Amino acid sequence: MNTQNTRNHRTRLRYLGVAVLFFVVGIALTTGLQWTASTQADPGDILKLAEPSGSDKSDIQVASNPYTAVSQGGESPFIHVAETLKPSVVNISVLKETGGNPHSGPGMEWWREFFGDRDIPMPAPRGPREAPASGTGVIISEKGHVLTNNHVVANASEITVNLADGSEREAEIVGTDPDTDLALLIIGDVEDKQVATLGNSSEIRIGDWAIAMGNARNLEWTLTVGVISAKGRSDLRISGGGPVYQDFIQTDAAINFGNSGGPLANIRGEVIGINTAIDATGQGIGFAIPIDMAKDVVEQLLESGQVSRGYLGMVPVPLTSDLRDALELDKDQEGILVESVQENTPASEGGLEAGDVITELDGEPVSDVADFRMRVAQHKPGEEMRTKVIRDGKAKRLTFELGDRATYLAELTGRRPGGNMRNRDYWMGIRVGNLEQASRLNIEPEVEDGVIVLDIEEDSPAENKLRQGDVIVKIGREEIRGTGDWERVTSEIGETEDAVLIRYFRGGRGSGSFTAIKK
Repeated sequence: MNTQNTRNHRTRLRYLGVAVLFFVVGIALTTGLQWTASTQADPGDILKLAEPSGSDKSDIQVASNPYTAVSQGGESPFIHVAETLKPSVVNISVLKETGGNPHSGPGMEWWREFFGDRDIPMPAPRGPREAPASGTGVIISEKGHVLTNNHVVANASEITVNLADGSEREAEIVGTDPDTDLALLIIGDVEDKQVATLGNSSEIRIGDWAIAMGNARNLEWTLTVGVISAKGRSDLRISGGGPVYQDFIQTDAAINFGNSGGPLANIRGEVIGINTAIDATGQGIGFAIPIDMAKDVVEQLLESGQVSRGYLGMVPVPLTSDLRDALELDKDQEGILVESVQENTPASEGGLEAGDVITELDGEPVSDVADFRMRVAQHKPGEEMRTKVIRDGKAKRLTFELGDRATYLAELTGRRPGGNMRNRDYWMGIRVGNLEQASRLNIEPEVEDGVIVLDIEEDSPAENKLRQGDVIVKIGREEIRGTGDWERVTSEIGETEDAVLIRYFRGGRGSGSFTAIKK
């Protein structure tokens, strides 16, 4: 019995061995005996890498993991990017006037990362003080021009720049553009190898390599690698208030506090963006200003120290499917709806009316509100802008001579373009207007009642507590529904030395916050 079982077992093993042999031979014939097909793949089929001039492109090989690209010698291509980029990247140390507000002092960034831009529960010391802050920049000319974020150097009393060669220089501000959150500094002549090469952000594609370098949490010259996750991100509600004009590149390359103002580069080491913001509630979500936008800002800052943009004077809103139905438009009709038109502006003088649907701007289709605003701002004051609108179901063409946005904002806020503020109609350093004026700041409040902050006086009790664009809805226990309530309540309170509680909505959005101001 045992002998029979042994024979049966051996027979089964023979059949199994034959089956395995046929299986192996079949695979070999099918694949043509190319067991290492992944090492024979054409790199261009998986990933295109731009090599330094004069190098042999055939030296690039792609491993079985498409996210790992190495040379035949096993060297990462990111080594070339790091060596190309590092000499142009600078670490920026800033002393800022805080006006005695501990909320903007050192060590407070961690609070905002977890809790947002709400007031920190600690008493404010009396009197102004200086607080250190840090960020990153990138050298873009042999004259030593450094591009960075406006929020890195805003309110700076002293700016020190540390270069990769170990030297330290004092920096001066050439000009700033808060509307895009960009600033241009100058540190003096540098060598050619210290100047970054600027790429073209218009050419980037989702999935392209994205490499960031900067002063991440004070860890100098930190390199992180990811991809372009998305393009054209706008309407981001950035803590502390974001720039008016947003067309962000989104990347999963790690960007941390301190990276602000540093370069986002492509695989060739060319700068394609300026790192600006993170989503502190998520992981691997960072945002950079496209370098093409930055180039235009830099050109104007070098010319005049300020940026001029065209101004139309109307409130655009998205063209939803319900609005298309109500206006009897095609379901696939693109454009934006004109919600309102301000008086005595280029929009009203050019014949634009509330209810018009703008479908074209300078012969190109209009896709959404952010796109429309950006394209209007790209015009210079005094230039003509041609539009196509639909009014009462009929197409109509309108031409506008654009105004200067800086001039209109100066009239609105009481500040001369490039000059000092005219001290009028302020209470505790705050000047406000009705919510109808929000559109002139390119703000669309979600709240229906309140007053919008038009300006904050320097060295006032409200500095670093409130910002232009905040909507105040309550002072103490008093509701503020408009400027009438504001004038009545502030007149009753007067220039008190007691702390005054204010409820406000940052940019007219969110769930609302409280702050206390004291003379």
